[in-house]
Amino acid sequence: MIPALIVLAVLALLFVVYVILLKPRPEPKTSVEPLKVDYAHRGLWGKNEAVENTLPAFEQADEFGYGIELDVQLSSDGEIVVFHDDTLERLCGRPERVDSLTSSELSWVDIHGTYEKIPLFEDVLNRIDHRIPLIIELKGLDTTLCEKVALILDHYDGYFSIESFNPFLLNWFRINRPRYVRGQLTTNLFRSNRKAPFVAKFCISTMFFNFLAKPDYISYDIKYPKALPVVICDKLYHAMTAVWTVEDRETFKEQKAAGRIVIFQKCEPLEEYASKVRREKLR
Repeated sequence: MIPALIVLAVLALLFVVYVILLKPRPEPKTSVEPLKVDYAHRGLWGKNEAVENTLPAFEQADEFGYGIELDVQLSSDGEIVVFHDDTLERLCGRPERVDSLTSSELSWVDIHGTYEKIPLFEDVLNRIDHRIPLIIELKGLDTTLCEKVALILDHYDGYFSIESFNPFLLNWFRINRPRYVRGQLTTNLFRSNRKAPFVAKFCISTMFFNFLAKPDYISYDIKYPKALPVVICDKLYHAMTAVWTVEDRETFKEQKAAGRIVIFQKCEPLEEYASKVRREKLR
């Protein structure tokens, strides 16, 4: 009986420690209110002719007044390109890794057989209305990306937040750019990607390293709304939450009613919302 009680006590203590480690940043260093809008996932695309993470997709999101979520990573020559996947296979039909080609080589790659190319991060920032909020997802493991993104955003006068599945990238911003708004991405990687390395599954699924990232908000997979770390951050710490990726109108409305930031894709724009944003932009 006594050994069993000791085991239970140890488990309870470990759970308490885990809950403490999950605690987000208590007080944002910067106002998060301008960021509380709905975001078009990789721009506004799907039922139109635009392709994800391209200038037309971002311009259409801008036109409708939605925030923009986009992905950034480094080319082999250290330029910041906007592209989601590690390789060009899905969107471009080529086997190369994005980080194996220079930005010049990537600029010649056609996306989906269109004339659209992989844009540079700076080009995207130059083409959109700076009043449109951005969620910038950092890909990979190299903190060099953090440094290069920060150098650009230091001179950007729009609203933005940084997010990543990798808490160590967010930790770089916590130390070096504490006023930047940070979001911790999470999903149940044990269920969604069984081939992923165990370390990645543990890190992303449990958000164990929140004590390093100290995020301002949690951005979670709509497929796993009851994941333990999400529930703890939401119910116990009342963290700001974003949900991805919403793909139908009813779920959109449900998540908005729950007070969450919605990152949507292939979902018809809500006309009344888009009209409201347009009116505000024209003031």
